[in-house]
Amino acid sequence: MSTQAPSIYTVARELLTGNMDLSTDDILARVKALGVTKSDADIRHAVNNTRSELRRRAKSKGKSTPAASKSPYSITRELLTADPTLSSDDLLAKVKARGVTKSDAAIREAIRTTRRDVLGAKPVPTAARTTAGPKPADQTDEAVLFSAIGQVNKTAQLCGGVSKARAIADAIRACGGVDVFLRRLDVVAEILGSETEQ
Repeated sequence: MSTQAPSIYTVARELLTGNMDLSTDDILARVKALGVTKSDADIRHAVNNTRSELRRRAKSKGKSTPAASKSPYSITRELLTADPTLSSDDLLAKVKARGVTKSDAAIREAIRTTRRDVLGAKPVPTAARTTAGPKPADQTDEAVLFSAIGQVNKTAQLCGGVSKARAIADAIRACGGVDVFLRRLDVVAEILGSETEQ
């Protein structure tokens, strides 16, 4: 059974809602990777229309475009890339200081998801996050970090390099997490399977 490729507008809206700073070229590449066969000009037109529509909606809700474009996922990724040892509480404070207006719960979810994607580390349990007092230096933390870096290195090699692995991680984040990405990957597999059967 043939599965229809997703609408350009649907994909563009999902990607831009997560990160308004994504370039049209990035979105075009991701849309085409999902099996959309429209011309580049049609895809660019749809992306530009969707971006304009989202900006209009943000302004009508009293939000300025720069504030609407600040994604907790992209900011957390930037902070973790610079300093992978930042705690969730530190990240929460820094993300909010960058102008993100989402709830603390939404930002913490973005932190957990991004930390998993970027470092491959398990999220810190709630009890550990809320424990008062300074955290003592622990060699197990270092072991977890090195283990996570080793996993990332292995994944990068399997993907064919760091830039390809980064593109895959961006696609996973744009989808809203690993589970959503895997469901959409199944759709892509069905589309590609139906094309080879013809």
